[in-house]
Amino acid sequence: METPSIKVLGQLRQTPWQRFARLQRTAARLAEGRGQPKGVFKFASNEACTTWTANLNRTGK
Repeated sequence: METPSIKVLGQLRQTPWQRFARLQRTAARLAEGRGQPKGVFKFASNEACTTWTANLNRTGK
C-alpha cells in the first residue's frame, strides 16, 4: 500500500504569535458592542431568560 504524498501549497510567513495577535484583533473587532451587560439578572423562568437573551443578541447591545 502506497502512502499518498503530502502537497505543500505555501509557507506561513508570520510567526505563531503574530497570527495569534491578528486573530485576537479580529475577534475584538467582531465582538464590539456584543455580549451580556454587566450585572445580576433574575428571571421567573428559563423561557423569559431565553427571550431576553435572543432580544439582546438581535439588537446587538
